[in-house]
Amino acid sequence: MDFYSRDIQILRQSQSKLALEYLNEQGVSATVEELQRMTDILVECCLRPVDEELRGRIKKLDKWISDKKKESSAEILKS
Repeated sequence: MDFYSRDIQILRQSQSKLALEYLNEQGVSATVEELQRMTDILVECCLRPVDEELRGRIKKLDKWISDKKKESSAEILKS
């Protein structure tokens, strides 16, 4: 069981880094909670086949990132 837990820790760490790097590349700043939620989805993509429920969560994540990106752009234009 410890081996499995260690694998999950490593997976979560790598997916968290991936999420943060991707959001930074997109110019999106996220709260810790938002980063945690994104990491959860990325980890699930690694651990199980993508079904309709997970596909829907991924689409919602994409929309959230797009919306946050638009918000960031709007704030920059206001400045």
